[in-house]
Amino acid sequence: MAFVLLCFILLYAITTIRHHRYVSGFEKDKAANNVHIGSVDVSGMTEDEIVAKLGEQNQTDLAKKISLKLGDQEATMTMEEAILEYSDVRTVAKEAVEYGKSGSLSKRYRTLRRLRKKPAVIEEDLKVDPDKVKEVIGSRTEAFTEHAKDATLNVKDGELVIEPESTGETVDVERAFSDLETVLKESWDHEDITIKLEVKEEDPEVKEADLSDVRDELGTYSTDVGTGERVVNIQLGVKKVNGTIVMPGEELSFDKVTGPFDEYSGYVPAGSYESGQVVDTYGGGICQVSTTLYNAVLYSELEIVQRGPHSMLVSYVDPSRDAMIADDVMDFVFKNSTEYPIYIFGEIDSNNQLRFTIYGKDTREKGRTIDFESEILSTEEAGVAYRASSELYLGGMQTKSDAHTGMDAILWKIIYKDGEEVSREQVNASHYQKTDKIIEVGIKTDNQSAAQLVINAISSQDAATIQSAINQAASMG
Repeated sequence: MAFVLLCFILLYAITTIRHHRYVSGFEKDKAANNVHIGSVDVSGMTEDEIVAKLGEQNQTDLAKKISLKLGDQEATMTMEEAILEYSDVRTVAKEAVEYGKSGSLSKRYRTLRRLRKKPAVIEEDLKVDPDKVKEVIGSRTEAFTEHAKDATLNVKDGELVIEPESTGETVDVERAFSDLETVLKESWDHEDITIKLEVKEEDPEVKEADLSDVRDELGTYSTDVGTGERVVNIQLGVKKVNGTIVMPGEELSFDKVTGPFDEYSGYVPAGSYESGQVVDTYGGGICQVSTTLYNAVLYSELEIVQRGPHSMLVSYVDPSRDAMIADDVMDFVFKNSTEYPIYIFGEIDSNNQLRFTIYGKDTREKGRTIDFESEILSTEEAGVAYRASSELYLGGMQTKSDAHTGMDAILWKIIYKDGEEVSREQVNASHYQKTDKIIEVGIKTDNQSAAQLVINAISSQDAATIQSAINQAASMG
């Protein structure tokens, strides 16, 4: 019995020594041979090396394509567009390094021995940006199906006519995203992916019944369009706004409806305010569209969410009745604060009048009317500023920009009952900066003494002094 026990102890000791020698042959700070993260072999790598390797793999993966197929229709996007990345890379790398190096000696031995025949695959935690993927899938497959059409309104022969809605189909974007996630988590071989799309029924958001109460004119306003290149931008802006339906509680952002203001959207360069001067920018004149709509909204008594005045006075409305639009700076936003849909009708009529009319269901008290009145609180008269110009010949003059009076103004909403004023309330306050009339004076000449004489006179900013210097310089030859 003692001999058997001795043999058992000896065998255990030999086995333990064998196991210990085998296990100790693996470096603690490096992954064992035949350890993979997904399809990436990280054998013999340190934690930092694995992190770097996964980073390299991620860069390669970003160029892989996702094919979106619906029957014989196909669109593609890249993994880069999906913002593919490894999630919690450091934790996964640490798990790879520590694989087979914890637990009892016999457990570690068995785990590491198995690596000689079969690789250990640690699941790669790949993720994509859900919002970005869905946005791209939706936009790329927009034309794949016949979408639902909302009921809408049109003005025909002066009457509002409802055009009924129709149901349609749309790509099931949520299902497509779910299928992509499943591939990435369970079976991706880091090659291109094909996702077979499915469609679902799409219901219209606005139905004929929703518009049945839209019969009343809530408010209207018009301004004179004028002439020039700005007319092109005004026409385009009116076209984009015309026909818009805003449901109860919804907001309309003028910038989102009409922008972006660039050549790709059809806008052309025309005069607009910038840094106290009139300069040509794409979309110049669009503010007259937002201003006209603003006044129609005021008369409709809808909620104004955002509105700002121009930096300088405009000519087509009284002070404090304007609504400036500037990319990423100022927007005109209003909310349909009624319980019924509203319909915006915009046009430029035969008399060159830009007009917006807002239709809805008028629930306001009979005999109650409103009007708006601009009040000027203070003014600051503009002056004249003279500047030297090396582009103009000596003594020549040209107006670079016109003067604009500075002003502070407010707008009053006046409420009448059966023609009698019953109250007034302040709608907004506006500040318009003063800008001087700028006159450039030419100093271009070969006679530097004559040029300097005029330059010195310009510094005085006195018209008589400048003219005297010009006369004297002319006599210098």
